[in-house]
Amino acid sequence: METPKVFVPNKSHHNFKDALRYGKLIYVTTAHQSRYNINSMARCWQAVLLDSQPTDYILLTSLNTLCSVGASIFGAMHGRLNLLIWKEGRYIAREIILNDKGDRFNDSSN
Repeated sequence: METPKVFVPNKSHHNFKDALRYGKLIYVTTAHQSRYNINSMARCWQAVLLDSQPTDYILLTSLNTLCSVGASIFGAMHGRLNLLIWKEGRYIAREIILNDKGDRFNDSSN
């Protein structure tokens, strides 16, 4: 089985080391991003997510528009969304199954 990937919307000076518990870090963008250039963001995400699997994660960091575009594309591709959210000094995983009879939310680790 392939190691899951953790898609980091933008490479910055943050320490993402804790996210390595969930998989290999893949940086979607590495330079300044305009919060208004949604088409450019979509192109970046589409190219990077071509090799994604339903078991991969999106780490929530950087511009909310950049995260939103990535999460939308990932969800449309895989029928689910796997997020890593910073909480109390570490990342926690949250999964949402989108294409299931009656949406199901997995929030087992409050």
